Amino acid sequence: MKGVVDSEDLPLNISREMLQQGKILKVIRKNIIKKSMELFAELAEDKDNYKKFYEQFSKNIKLGIHEDSQNRKKLAELLRYHTSMSGEDMCSLKDYVSRMKENQKHIYYITGESKAQVANSAFVERVRKRGLEVVYMVEPIDEYCVQQLKEFDGKTLVSVTKEGMELPEDEEEKKRQEEAKAKFENLCKVVKEILEKKVEKVSTRQDL
Repeated sequence: MKGVVDSEDLPLNISREMLQQGKILKVIRKNIIKKSMELFAELAEDKDNYKKFYEQFSKNIKLGIHEDSQNRKKLAELLRYHTSMSGEDMCSLKDYVSRMKENQKHIYYITGESKAQVANSAFVERVRKRGLEVVYMVEPIDEYCVQQLKEFDGKTLVSVTKEGMELPEDEEEKKRQEEAKAKFENLCKVVKEILEKKVEKVSTRQDL
């Protein structure tokens, strides 16, 4: 960003390093950031213009989330992603949360090289079968971004590729899993006996 700042006289008879740590510049920096965030939020209300802005500066926003802990929450509201339900459009995390199921506690995401690649992932298919939405993070910087952005609006971000990830189950789903467990219980015992020490556990999951 470029601009002109009206301020008090700066002490120019000191080194640049000392000047950057001066009280006046700290106030200037704080106010510029505050004003910029306000302008970004205002721009985000215009979907078409914000799309053009985001195409140019999405990496900067994500870098800000990685580095700027003070403004991380506000910057997170500016993020836009394709999801398993958004079609050709990109949506905000706020939009995602508004579509979450009543018993859903997490925001599910997957990282990868392209939208087409992650959309065809078996991990995504498992989650979609439950009627849950998955955020597609397909830029290299997304992996750094999500390391810092651990939650949004009180909802934890969870990778669908995480080992041992449990999905929310409604009463119908619980009943279906219990019936499957009972149906294949003897088979699981036989398989475990055959494989002996080669496996730790044999179980059934209908969503895999």
